[in-house]
Amino acid sequence: MKRETEIDIAAAGTIGSKYDEACKRLFQNREIIAPILKEVVPEYKNSTVEEIIRYIDADSIQDIPVDDIPARFGQLSTELESVSDKLIRYDTHFKALNPVLSSENLCIHLHIDLEVQNQYQTSNPSYPMIKRGIYYAAREISYQLGTLTELTNYGDIQKVYSIWICNEKIPVRLQNTVTMYSIQKSDLIGMADEAVEDYDLMNVIMIRRGKETDAPVFDYLSGIFRCDKTKIMEYVDIQNHEEVLKGVEDMSGLGQSIMLEAMQQGMQQGMQQGIEKGLQQVIQKWI
Repeated sequence: MKRETEIDIAAAGTIGSKYDEACKRLFQNREIIAPILKEVVPEYKNSTVEEIIRYIDADSIQDIPVDDIPARFGQLSTELESVSDKLIRYDTHFKALNPVLSSENLCIHLHIDLEVQNQYQTSNPSYPMIKRGIYYAAREISYQLGTLTELTNYGDIQKVYSIWICNEKIPVRLQNTVTMYSIQKSDLIGMADEAVEDYDLMNVIMIRRGKETDAPVFDYLSGIFRCDKTKIMEYVDIQNHEEVLKGVEDMSGLGQSIMLEAMQQGMQQGMQQGIEKGLQQVIQKWI
């Protein structure tokens, strides 16, 4: 059983909730975020991890809950998770400089929503994860404008990324894949010459983990969830970052506690099953 799976067993418990919070805090550090952006966001392909760290606006890192959007009659429920799903979300919202469009005199940001969750396929409620990612990206765009009026300047909209890191319940055919869904222009009649940045405004990236692989983004994430500081430091220097190091240690300690709890539960269940089986054999013997 993978360590992440063992951690998931007790995710709904007290220790699991603490692990949830520890992971959320860890993913709110620029040093942890930067290597992921380096591997999956095209705007950062030619940047170093150190440059990306500087691009991220540390003051903008925050959580924006789904249910702060007013519910209206006829809309789908905003309740997107339940304890029975053992769904763990570590959502981090932040702005980062767009090096492709920015210059010394012009600063343009990417608005990024980073989500980490254990289950790619859920049963309660059941919905395609891609649609949820698109909804989150659309929400990020709407937040930029606030209340719409006749004076709303749609030209102020900046590009949005909704990045999802999925750990468990991923179909075999999709494991170890990274897919980007985006808005692209398709000329039906004639050729429209329009600036790409005017419509390339919303990208959803699905990172679907699987078995161990050498692909950098999966190798790095494996190190994160194993709390392997040596592996993490192959991708980013965290040696002198006390907050990041403490975050990794906190996750590691909580992960060990959850595994011990899961093992104890497994032993108790095994003993109970053994007793029940023994009783059945005795009863059958004397019938």
